Amino acid sequence: MDTGIPIWRSTAANATSARSNASRSGAPTGPCAVLTSVRTVNTLGGHLRSPTVAPDLALSVVLDGRLPLQRALQVVHLAGRLGLSRVWWRQPPHLGPQPADLGSLLDGLITAAGSLPVGVMADDGAAQGDGDDMPVLPARPGRRLDRELAALAAQAGGRPVLVEVCVSIGRTTAEAAARADGEALFALLGHPSEQGLFGSLEQCQQAAGRLWQSGARELACNLPLAIDIADVLAQLRAVTVAGAASLGPGEPASPAPAPPTGWGGRPGRRV
Repeated sequence: MDTGIPIWRSTAANATSARSNASRSGAPTGPCAVLTSVRTVNTLGGHLRSPTVAPDLALSVVLDGRLPLQRALQVVHLAGRLGLSRVWWRQPPHLGPQPADLGSLLDGLITAAGSLPVGVMADDGAAQGDGDDMPVLPARPGRRLDRELAALAAQAGGRPVLVEVCVSIGRTTAEAAARADGEALFALLGHPSEQGLFGSLEQCQQAAGRLWQSGARELACNLPLAIDIADVLAQLRAVTVAGAASLGPGEPASPAPAPPTGWGGRPGRRV
């Protein structure tokens, strides 16, 4: 059944073949596209870190094409230290210039990532699936996220679904809004409140739980171009600390963090 939903696929590849595939994909050529993944090998045992271990919802990061190289490498390093599932380079990037040498860029990302898997999202409408790939719902303007995810999950036949989303998270809704307001990436793809995760940690947990229950098993997150990117990544990682099974809408909010050691409480008010 044709639902009119652009569906991407994921195929395993080594770094050489992924660089070759990505370099041929300068721009989208149709409603379908291919997602070619590049994964680094864990140097301790030669095993890949799985990005879709049930029942958790994996969170990965889409690198912003506007980032200078050193800043992008810093994001990759932080994502690995925080335990996010992987990082993606999008080809072509939503915003920012095309890399002059995509192969060299990928080599740098893989080096910075260590054991963290690195992937390439490459638009290629000519590829055809063989039924063994990961279905992907790409971000695009006007997407009806919940409806299209439900339809794609139904088509997937139990295979894990990757969803590209927009994310703006903060300690408060006001902080999340401040990061999202005026962000050119969200003006292009849609506001995170409609196209992903938006608001406080609890609000983002509820949204993530809704997407998990609808069939998403990995969220590839487009983040605001924030100065405090380390803080944004840390807050993003906290979204699934509790596990996706407990993130459904209507679940109780996360407990407040424990006070610092030795803190005796707030002083009493003087009369």
